[in-house]
Amino acid sequence: MTIACGKKSDTLYMTAGACHLIAVATNESPNLWHQRLGHMSEKGMKVMHSKGKLPSLQSIEIDICEDCILGKQRRVSFQTSGRTPKKERLELVHSDVWGPTTVSSVGGKNYFVTFIDDHSRKVWVYFLKHKSDVFEAFKRWKAMVENETGLKIK
Repeated sequence: MTIACGKKSDTLYMTAGACHLIAVATNESPNLWHQRLGHMSEKGMKVMHSKGKLPSLQSIEIDICEDCILGKQRRVSFQTSGRTPKKERLELVHSDVWGPTTVSSVGGKNYFVTFIDDHSRKVWVYFLKHKSDVFEAFKRWKAMVENETGLKIK
């Protein structure tokens, strides 16, 4: 579906015809148009204003926009706190149990347990009917990985 057609002029697409005159329908603030235009920069809005695309606005001065500030932030990565991955497989294994679920699976399972090898980051998941089945799942998992790798869990 085509919404608009235009010709690229520098970094903006300029539309032809009456459709670009929607800005003259009301006399609102530059902040409202900043939001309507997808939080366009003040510089971009000034270019549009100079080309006659925002004629209803007297000046283009945008107040501090909290959404723009939040959108430019990035998350700080978690510190490793000096932790280095283990040197060999099965030296350290992380485990977690989750459940009960609100709806049982097709097989009637309400829980699952995960085992994650710290060295390889390989994940094994076992689905369980009861939380008390965790130890049985661990014994099955332990026998399987020790047989596959030839290593013992430390």
